[in-house]
Amino acid sequence: MKNLIIKFSAATCVILFLFFALLSTSCKENKNCNGKITVIDTAGVAISGATVKLSSPPSVPPSATHPTGGDLIIDGVTDGSGVVNIELKLPSILDVVAKSTAFPGMTGKAILRLDEPGKNTEITVTIKP
Repeated sequence: MKNLIIKFSAATCVILFLFFALLSTSCKENKNCNGKITVIDTAGVAISGATVKLSSPPSVPPSATHPTGGDLIIDGVTDGSGVVNIELKLPSILDVVAKSTAFPGMTGKAILRLDEPGKNTEITVTIKP
């Protein structure tokens, strides 16, 4: 009986050790979708202080409450190197519109596809007439 208890205890210890070893070595992946938007002018110079609006494609017609018609709207301003970074928890396809007060009447448009979690997607938007 004593021999059976010792074997059972040893087997239980081995199983617990393996369980905790596997549990502690599992890594947590970055599951967020990251986007980097660079805004430039027609000469290829980065534009700092440009306003960048990202919105989901319209799922409803535009109205007074939803002027773009999309459900998701993100606003940002480019930093000194003309870049805006965004991070979303779910994959998305976003319409991008960039404007700058330094270039009145000019806009830049693009589509940002954040397809894969953990992947960094970079696009360049050119502001032009």
